[in-house]
Amino acid sequence: MLQTVDKAYTDEPEVLDTVLTVAATSRVERLRETLLSGKSGISIDRARIETRIMKETEGEPMVARRAKVFAAVAREMPIDILPDELIVGCFSGKPLCWNVSPADGPGLEKRLFSQGSSKGGSRLLGVFKENLWNEATFSDAEKTELKEDLIPYWKGEGSYEKTMSGRNYQQIRDTRNVHVGHNCVGYGKVLAKGFLGIKKDAEERLTRIDHGEPGDAAKVPFLEGVITSMDAAAELGARFAARARELAASEANTGRKAELLKMAEVCDRVPANPARSFHEAVQSYFFTWILLFWEQPSVASVSPGAADQFLYPYFERDMQVGLTTIEEAQELIDCYILKLNQIPNESLSTHLSVGGLKANGNDATNELSYLFIEAMMHTRLMAPIFSVQVHNKVRDELLIKAGQLCSLGTGHPQFINHDVVVAQTLARGAMGGPPITLADARSATPIGCVELAIPGKDAGWTGGAGIINFAACMEYVLTNGVRRTDGRKVGAETGEPRQFTSFDEVKEAYRQQVAWELANGKKVVNVQERTIAEMAPTVYESALIDDCIERGICRELGGAHHNSSNQILPIGPSDAADSLTAIRKLVFEDNKITMAELCDALDNNFEGADELRQLLLAAPKYGNDDDYADEQAALVSHLVASEGMKIGKNVRGGNGGIVGGSAWWLFAAIGAIVGALPSGRLTGEPLNDAHSPCSGYDVNGPTAVLKSMGKIDNVELMGGVLLNLRLDPGVFKKQDGLKRLVGLVRAFIDQQILHVQFNVIASDTLRAAQKEPDKYRDLLVKVAGYSVFFVQLSKPNQDAIIARTAHGL
Repeated sequence: MLQTVDKAYTDEPEVLDTVLTVAATSRVERLRETLLSGKSGISIDRARIETRIMKETEGEPMVARRAKVFAAVAREMPIDILPDELIVGCFSGKPLCWNVSPADGPGLEKRLFSQGSSKGGSRLLGVFKENLWNEATFSDAEKTELKEDLIPYWKGEGSYEKTMSGRNYQQIRDTRNVHVGHNCVGYGKVLAKGFLGIKKDAEERLTRIDHGEPGDAAKVPFLEGVITSMDAAAELGARFAARARELAASEANTGRKAELLKMAEVCDRVPANPARSFHEAVQSYFFTWILLFWEQPSVASVSPGAADQFLYPYFERDMQVGLTTIEEAQELIDCYILKLNQIPNESLSTHLSVGGLKANGNDATNELSYLFIEAMMHTRLMAPIFSVQVHNKVRDELLIKAGQLCSLGTGHPQFINHDVVVAQTLARGAMGGPPITLADARSATPIGCVELAIPGKDAGWTGGAGIINFAACMEYVLTNGVRRTDGRKVGAETGEPRQFTSFDEVKEAYRQQVAWELANGKKVVNVQERTIAEMAPTVYESALIDDCIERGICRELGGAHHNSSNQILPIGPSDAADSLTAIRKLVFEDNKITMAELCDALDNNFEGADELRQLLLAAPKYGNDDDYADEQAALVSHLVASEGMKIGKNVRGGNGGIVGGSAWWLFAAIGAIVGALPSGRLTGEPLNDAHSPCSGYDVNGPTAVLKSMGKIDNVELMGGVLLNLRLDPGVFKKQDGLKRLVGLVRAFIDQQILHVQFNVIASDTLRAAQKEPDKYRDLLVKVAGYSVFFVQLSKPNQDAIIARTAHGL
């Protein structure tokens, strides 16, 4: 199934037909269409279970109560097996359904019961305008239950304040997004041991507790909670096995009947016990993943990690003994990928990767790597966030296959430079805590948009993430800490900018603003982490992370082997860099503008100062392989990394100053409250997304962008560094288009950049989708690290994507 560069691409009119090794089966096409035509829903099943158990367990340790909530959810959540499915289980009780949760905070009541209605039911207004939650409705009985039973208890009208250890509903709101996922648990441990094997680990640890030692005795509730959780998780397979046999008994189609009975046999075995076959391994792998959402329904980006590595031993064994074929394995993986798309919102998605390095430093690519890429071609949907981990030993064949997927214009895959992954992970280990071995560093995997974790050893993000708004820091340098859009003093006082007499003074003021932002962000994250450790410890997830059982504490309290966390997300670094470049050149070198003239023009959003603005716009810009401009981009990133290292430990004892990651969708939303900048940007315009050049100013081609990005120290930004590029679809209409892309990715690897991803869509197509969204319902684009259906985005985010430069090759 491998191809060479010379014959990989033709001028056939349908790109998909030219890149597929095998066509998707009719089953896969039907399941894909079901997802595309499905509508979002809302469920209170989990909220009902949680509320009941929390009422019943008042006065018990919180860790025990949360374990009992999880156990009840695992045993009582509605389940079903849908037509055509080969992999069973669901994020919620049914596909595309959102689980309402007390963790959604006090604003939940307003979001649940807005003025809008559809078919007589109140609409749920989601956090993001892009999603489809506003189409979902509650029944009258559910609305009554929420208003009269569930929400009053959560608000403290019952005993919820006591339930939450004295915290009130306002504090619950303030921590509503603290469990942001961004972790990869020990899936390999589940595949090898099963949940009952992990239960035995907790039972053995419990026998070594010294009940006469208060510190040791305090570990008992957590360990008992693990046993409770593993027992319940182990029963999930039996529930689905019973449902499969029930459906088989009334199934008239003999082929489908046999499939249901086979699924019953698989679920009889897993996830309770070790997987033996490829089908059992994929099913157990998926069960492990959905149970993470059942424990914390609001968690974001729960990663299954390097799927080709976890599952390959089972695939290889089945292939050797003739228990499966390539075609059967491909369809099973296709079905697995489709299951990942049953989540109702892209922000709750997952990052799955293939490729990378083995523990011995050799290429980890295997046959499953290609099957997963093929599955992404077959499904062509939002989920998962999908990356191909490349490195200086990567084979051309993998780059060709990944390039073929890229040519489809779905925004998949990301390219992650595993050489930089290893360097970043080792660098994190040098900042304190247990040593990170070379083997562990080589196992590190993307867990969100671009963030990284060591599977089964990291605590993940147990708190929220602070935002470092590079562009706002630049604004505050020129206002002495005042935000222009509302006149509030929100930054540090760094002096009257009109009196700055050197560029060094500007840089020092900028450093102080960055330090101020980081310190404030860290305070917020610390509050969130402390609150979540007290209110919502995750017993199930902790059991799947090394050392939590041995230490007898959950990951939120420092039980994990590694406790560092990525906490500072970057927004607008290129806007800040271009602004510094303009000030340096036009004010202090060319003397064409004074600081007073600049500040006055910015205060007035360039009204009456268009000539001055044109000078600023014409100044050198990051993204064009211009050392003069790129020097400031490197400076901005280094400042935030070095200041982040001064932050110190997080509440779990790990490093709390890891900087980097993705700006999510916020580059447009936050740009709306940032004033005019010396780069020439006007008030309210979208900021640049993560470390990509400012839209429209990278004019020297994609290789120049990579060379600019390579001048930034990607290693010290240990939370990840995201780069978005747009390619003109015409690239892939050329005979050597794919070969050129492979060359570009090779250049990316050589430049020691962590990440790059491509939108391969024409601007005319995007504008047509704005006008007639119904005709473009499956048009996918990369926003930040994730793909989303373009027509579901807000207009500002759509416009920001259209504004990105479309490069040729």
